[in-house]
Amino acid sequence: MTAAVDTSVLFAHRSAHDEFHERATEIIGGVDHGQLPELHITDHVLAETLNLLLNKGTHRKATQTMDLLIEGSHFRLLHTPKTDFNSTQALFRRHPHLSFVDASIVAYMQRTGIEYLYSFDDDFDSVDGVTRVNSAVDPR
Repeated sequence: MTAAVDTSVLFAHRSAHDEFHERATEIIGGVDHGQLPELHITDHVLAETLNLLLNKGTHRKATQTMDLLIEGSHFRLLHTPKTDFNSTQALFRRHPHLSFVDASIVAYMQRTGIEYLYSFDDDFDSVDGVTRVNSAVDPR
């Protein structure tokens, strides 16, 4: 089983001062140890995470995070195809509370049939077909 992940979890894991740092670290640790589903990370989420780390942290923290996600055996980095981009535009127009990146996550999940999303962002709660998980639990 796989799940998608939002920037909020990845950023909180790498930012010790984030209010969700402890929960995010438990989630990422569970994924690393194979206790939680493999996480799919879209290129939009990766870019948003690295940019946040660069702006609120350091270049080194951003590059270390990039390397950890690329090398991690339980993380899958994915390119967003044009079909997802088209769906993202429609979702972004329909859901004013979603950022463009959040809409792209939903588009990816809809296309691939992924139901579960690890995220601390409750804006996803109003999107049909998305079940948000905000702690280190296995939704299987």
